[in-house]
Amino acid sequence: MHPQTPPVTRAPRVGENGRHHRKALAASHPSFPARQCTGRFRAPNFRRKGVLRQVIRREDLVPTIERLGFIGLEYAMPPEKAFGMSRAIGNRRLGGLIELETDTGVRGVGEAFGDPRVTAAYFQMIEPLFRGRSIYDFDHVEAGIRNRMYHLGAQNQLTACLSGINLALHDAIGRTHGVRACDLIGGCATTRLPVYASTGFFSKDPTNQLEHQLAAVKAHPYVGAKIKIGRGPQDDAARCRLAREMLGDDALLIVDVNGNYTVDMALACIRAIERYDIHWLEEPLPPADLRGYAELRARSPIPVAAGEAHYTLRDFKQLIDGRCVDIVQPSIPTVGGLTEARRIAVMAHAANLRVSPHAWGGAVGLAAALHLVASLPVTPHGDNVPYPTLVEYDMSDNPLRTNLLSQPLVLDGGHLLLPSGPGLGVTLDRAVVDRYRVC
Repeated sequence: MHPQTPPVTRAPRVGENGRHHRKALAASHPSFPARQCTGRFRAPNFRRKGVLRQVIRREDLVPTIERLGFIGLEYAMPPEKAFGMSRAIGNRRLGGLIELETDTGVRGVGEAFGDPRVTAAYFQMIEPLFRGRSIYDFDHVEAGIRNRMYHLGAQNQLTACLSGINLALHDAIGRTHGVRACDLIGGCATTRLPVYASTGFFSKDPTNQLEHQLAAVKAHPYVGAKIKIGRGPQDDAARCRLAREMLGDDALLIVDVNGNYTVDMALACIRAIERYDIHWLEEPLPPADLRGYAELRARSPIPVAAGEAHYTLRDFKQLIDGRCVDIVQPSIPTVGGLTEARRIAVMAHAANLRVSPHAWGGAVGLAAALHLVASLPVTPHGDNVPYPTLVEYDMSDNPLRTNLLSQPLVLDGGHLLLPSGPGLGVTLDRAVVDRYRVC
């Protein structure tokens, strides 16, 4: 995740953190740069006559984490505007932000999925373990947490909290070196990322039913749209029929059950909706039913997708090795951040499976999804790409996505544009953060 620093020499250590070290070195050796390490650092020539040759330690050059903070966010809409999926509907959008600052004054921000009050408790537990560590030491700190606190498991807000820290570190590292987050994890294949509209929610609001939501989709040249199903095969077929009529034959139509079916019910659903040319069937079964997923995929004429409710590489290894899905969907603020999401994508590509990250949260997590997709090669295709790697674009009412940034993400012709700045390339709007802060 970072360039290797070659062994160089140094003057004696002075002070207790990296900033003081650099100042002390600059004072005693004019050839030593006082500025932060940029990745192009040239070691001073301590072999010159009259200069004592000494060893510069790694901590004198590498920025460290000086401060971390957590911000819990919540947006509550009127109860009569509640919307959702087959399992439940609700009127609240939740999430969390991790902010950190290095000893060189560089700041980074990340997003943690889920209830912020739960995430905050995990953050208080693990924050001291990151403070003072190198900005490149995430894997080592995380492994220590996992190994020592193994009773906590991984399918919880601990992983979401680690995801937010990992994203904040990618943001800070990118800003330290003046490069984008995608450049740190694989490069940048494109700065225009095709998106599908995530919409078609079940809603209490009579003015926000499926036909109203699909009409909003038609106003933009999206590659396609995803709608919610999962209340029974007959209802599923009716919703798919309406969606196909309104979107036309050329748009990709994706359906999402949110794990509300058993295998037999999912097969009945597939028989009812297959005629509507479904691009993929998302989360037809509960996330733990891996055997059911393998059985269903083997029998389904519609590609099967899952991943938003799976955590860490180990969960996805079972999905991939078991040939449970056709499309792998890591949620970056849930699975462990960009580091883990990139590992999952590489494993999926090694198994010749497609990847499309789940992105149903805030603006920071959506920006991270753009960086992940930008970093991925279009595997296994050459000049002819049947379907590009798609990013999910949530069209529901959520100011934590639409209003949280001082410069919102740009939607242009059915594509989101990759932020151009270093790191994640986003800056928070402090007034909006304060408006929705709950902890």
